[in-house]
Amino acid sequence: MRTATYRDSSYRTRADTGSRALSWALALGIAALLLYALLRMGGVVRGDFGDHRPLNTFDVSAQGQRAESAATKRTERARQSGRQRTAPAARERPVERTAETPPPPLAELKLPGVMILSRSDYAASDIGKIKGTAPAPGSGADGQQSASAGAGDDTPSVGAGPGGEPLYAAEWYREPTHAETAPFLPRGQAGWGIVACRTAPRYHVEDCRELGESPGSGIARGLRRAAWQFLVRPPRRGGQPLIGAWVRIRFDVTVERVPGEPSRDSSGGE
Repeated sequence: MRTATYRDSSYRTRADTGSRALSWALALGIAALLLYALLRMGGVVRGDFGDHRPLNTFDVSAQGQRAESAATKRTERARQSGRQRTAPAARERPVERTAETPPPPLAELKLPGVMILSRSDYAASDIGKIKGTAPAPGSGADGQQSASAGAGDDTPSVGAGPGGEPLYAAEWYREPTHAETAPFLPRGQAGWGIVACRTAPRYHVEDCRELGESPGSGIARGLRRAAWQFLVRPPRRGGQPLIGAWVRIRFDVTVERVPGEPSRDSSGGE
């Protein structure tokens, strides 16, 4: 039996050598094309640079100082020349101004049916500067004690009030009505009652106290409770109303019986 032998013939063949040569040729061609392209685009600079002279150093500080001093001198010369030009102008003779002539007087305006007033006439016609007459003592816009009612007379005292102060007889500014006093007075009880009250502004009274009454009637207590409705003129001294003075208020209550009607109280006072 013949022995079989194996021989590898895939290496070092003619076809393999030709393909390698072709690959090398292509690679060299591509590299040449790239180099040519770089030369065309300026990627590689050709030629000689510089003039082959050595580099030198120098100092410019002295030249800068000289230039600055020259500029300063020019500025100073310009200022001096400007002063020399303006000095004669300053010493020039001032221009004399002619006196202004006053404007001609306005012609007097005359209109038919119109009154021409001067400045003084306008000032005299200002009603805000006219002084009014003072009201008489004791008189006021709310009706307190006019001069016709004897504002200058002093009110006489009728005794001593609480604390020993003077007590004056009450003078009604407006007498209370039956409807105002009836709810506070004892119903069906006749008699009298006296209270003392202090005068307050606007004819009112306050701080009323019981001075006396018919025994067991309770009229004084009713008057004290109803006194907030009383309107009494304050007493006067030297023509001036005495606010806070004590006044005496007396009520006489009678019971009137009319046939066919219920009984009612009849009140009166000083």
